[in-house]
Amino acid sequence: MALSAFDSFCRRAERGQFARLSDRDDLWQVLVVITERKAIDLMRREGRKSRGEGKVVRFSESLGSASYEAFDPGPSPEFAAQAAEEFRRLLGLLREDSLREVALWKMEGYTNKQIADRLGCIEQTVERKLRSIRVLWTGGKTL
Repeated sequence: MALSAFDSFCRRAERGQFARLSDRDDLWQVLVVITERKAIDLMRREGRKSRGEGKVVRFSESLGSASYEAFDPGPSPEFAAQAAEEFRRLLGLLREDSLREVALWKMEGYTNKQIADRLGCIEQTVERKLRSIRVLWTGGKTL
């Protein structure tokens, strides 16, 4: 989901569709919104009538009359495994513990100031680390 959101962001940024990206915090907010919307779209797609309206039949009850229980909107095991694998791969690209911490805290929604306070450094150090993370994750391409 995150990679799909990042890909969408890059494609739209190339087309100049983000007029209000004035700093890194704006970038992270845009990425979070795109990811959230993709997750909502996925849940809606999975909930369509052609996909069983988001309901699942208990196997034990499927032999007799069809009884339904509420669909858990969580990811499928396959998707969760793929996302976890990609997450581990991306974190593996970050050779320094401090880069991994910054990436995790940023994904958790901490501001640059909060991360700087946690690391005991200044915000510019956090911004430099975020730039390094972006370069590593994009294979050296700049955004």
